Amino acid sequence: MHHLPRMIAALILSLAGTVACAEEKARPLEISAKPQPLSYTDRQATTLGPLHHRGTLKLTSPDSDFGGLSGIIVSPDGKRFLAITDASHWLTGELAYDKGRLSGIRGTRIAPLRDEDGKPLSGKEGDAEGLAGTLDGTVYVSFEGDHRIWSYDFGRDGLDGPARAVPVPASLADAPGNGGLEALEQLAGGRLLALTEGMKDKAGHTRGWLIDPGSGKNEALSVVARTPYEITDVRQLPGGDVLTLERRFSRTGGIGFAVRRMASPDIRPGKPIRPTLVADAGMEHVIDNMEGLSVRTDEAGRTLVYVLSDDNFNRPLQQTLLMLFELKD
Repeated sequence: MHHLPRMIAALILSLAGTVACAEEKARPLEISAKPQPLSYTDRQATTLGPLHHRGTLKLTSPDSDFGGLSGIIVSPDGKRFLAITDASHWLTGELAYDKGRLSGIRGTRIAPLRDEDGKPLSGKEGDAEGLAGTLDGTVYVSFEGDHRIWSYDFGRDGLDGPARAVPVPASLADAPGNGGLEALEQLAGGRLLALTEGMKDKAGHTRGWLIDPGSGKNEALSVVARTPYEITDVRQLPGGDVLTLERRFSRTGGIGFAVRRMASPDIRPGKPIRPTLVADAGMEHVIDNMEGLSVRTDEAGRTLVYVLSDDNFNRPLQQTLLMLFELKD
């Protein structure tokens, strides 16, 4: 019997080693990319207002963790991307082009988002919705459910770094469980523009904040809603204006997405921001639940806009689409 404590200790160490080995880590991800037209009804269609179509890819993977993509950052040169899922994962890889059109994806990897202790999140622990920042520095992720913003030193740690909490407004705790910080952007100057999906003021405007990620100092603002659309992402243009990505869904009208534009001087507390409509897409277009937005300027000075869909892990009824447009003012 005197060997029993030693045997128990050995068993505990063995189990601990098994758990450690089972801890999810970054791994290669097999993805297929199939080109899609802009429209189901008009195969020659190339524009949505000033948005000129530069390719759509339908992304599929046999990996059960693939899906639910809700935010994306594309590097300034267009070669790299980082995305998040609403089920606790990062996704990264490289984009390919053919004569200026989006043509493929390669080198993809998937990894768990980690908490402040560096432990992997799982499932809706990491209901990540908004993604902002730079791939060579800090990236910011906003979460629903447990409403919060975390930052990651992606330039240093890549996919394996721990989170750091960013102070958020106390009133964010009143946001609906599935209607928190859906849209996130780091503006020129460093402040975060954080917009909710389902949190409205008394006038029905969408609530949000300008947040200093260092001090947590924040200023409340609001955006005039365009019913039945809800804001899912935001990105700043080179001149300072901000694009919003917005989606709608109804049993009668089906799915749709719109892009609106906020004038830079209007992005401040006080009078509700009233964006102007840029583009509107409906059921005749090859779209889905569009949630992610990224903007960059290419070497020729063209403004390129990437739009990403969240399939809600609802395949084959829904699909993951990555769309590329050139914004021509």
